[in-house]
Amino acid sequence: MPAPGEQNIAVIGAGIVGISSALYLQRAGFAVTLIDRDEPGHGATFGNAAALAPHAFVPINSPSIPRRLLPLLFASGSPLSIDWGYAPRMLPWLLSFLSHCTPTEVTRIAQAMHALLSRNLDYALPLFRESGADRLMRGGGYLHLYESEAAYRASAGEVALYKRLADDVEEIDAAQIRRLEPNLAPVFVRALYFHSALHYLSTVDVCATLVKHFCAQGGRFLRDEVGTLEARADGRIRVAGTQESVYDQAVLAAGAQARRLFGGAVEKLPLETERGYHIMFGGQAGIISRTCSSATAGFAMTPMTAGLRCAGMVELAGLDKPPNPACHAYLDRTAKRFLPGITENPSSNWMGFRPSMPDALPVIGRSARTANIILAFGHQHVGMSSGCVTGAIVADIAAGRTPAIDITPFSPARF
Repeated sequence: MPAPGEQNIAVIGAGIVGISSALYLQRAGFAVTLIDRDEPGHGATFGNAAALAPHAFVPINSPSIPRRLLPLLFASGSPLSIDWGYAPRMLPWLLSFLSHCTPTEVTRIAQAMHALLSRNLDYALPLFRESGADRLMRGGGYLHLYESEAAYRASAGEVALYKRLADDVEEIDAAQIRRLEPNLAPVFVRALYFHSALHYLSTVDVCATLVKHFCAQGGRFLRDEVGTLEARADGRIRVAGTQESVYDQAVLAAGAQARRLFGGAVEKLPLETERGYHIMFGGQAGIISRTCSSATAGFAMTPMTAGLRCAGMVELAGLDKPPNPACHAYLDRTAKRFLPGITENPSSNWMGFRPSMPDALPVIGRSARTANIILAFGHQHVGMSSGCVTGAIVADIAAGRTPAIDITPFSPARF
């Protein structure tokens, strides 16, 4: 294979994973074109809970899920909902998901994700500082909150994993919660305080800043919707949308939209869509100082430049169904229960698509079908917390180097 300086490479998807890949590929000497149908950071990267959380390694594949699944699906005011018309299509994914809800599997997944997430700041901070995006980040840590001792005991497995793997976690009581966040309702009896977490003041502005830096260094950003990836006889990759070019290698980092390019040059993988929601309260940017999440409500709140973002929900409904107003109503209702000082209506709302694999591990590695296509998607709830280290791994793979992290658990071949 030619040296990186003699290769051009396309990165499809301008969320945080694709942007980070483009920047680290550029550092490695490749000529890089970043392609997205939208402006940078306008997919799932735009609307998430805006935390950069090295501790977010415990998967949603909880051992309690099999017994709680039906109550969660049928309870009113649940953070989980499903479009029953879409359910038959999702059944193989759901069965695979449930097979990973054992204590052994959850521990394995958490260990693999910890290896990824614990290194993300090492790769994120240099990109943020070089581009000036660090001005859009804030420290202060992250509070993971429990409303009762019973809820805390029910989470004993995940708490044990946090305490075993996270080196920055502190358990705090109700009085300490009150001192840190006096505007929270006095409904929380205990919390885990993760000191090293950061949060984004604007995810979309971070992405725009990173892409501006990428282009200033000679990179190319192309607005186009890729419809075809084709492996040519010479091993190069034809990337075609409204425009068409041939590249030495390509990176598929299109999040949930990557599934539209499965078949042909890319093998079909069990990528599904967890639809996530957020609401914003424009006048409440200062009501809390850091990301605060509820262990039971499937919900996180983050202070941002544009206001307070309240994000969460898992809705299983695919890519094409319109947003569900009940999900936004749940977030509004829950936010006002946790922060009674909020009395106004949300100033905006959003729905987007989390790219999720049934084992909660992203796919990072060369395609089994087309060696010159590198796959980097499926980051589920933790794209903002693992995108930069994923980008560094992609650059290592493209350049033929051994990544600093064992990527065996993330191999596309595991399916």
